[in-house]
Amino acid sequence: MSNLTTFPNAPLPSDKELRARRNVVRQAWRFVVLNGKMLTMVTKGHH
Repeated sequence: MSNLTTFPNAPLPSDKELRARRNVVRQAWRFVVLNGKMLTMVTKGHH
């Protein structure tokens, strides 16, 4: 018995999306934005 779940109707990423996912500069930018959002949330929650 296999525990593997498959999703045959799931959409596959386009070539453009795959290139964007591999782009280190884009990943770094998204990391900075995410950390900025978390920092904002933490500082607003601190009394």
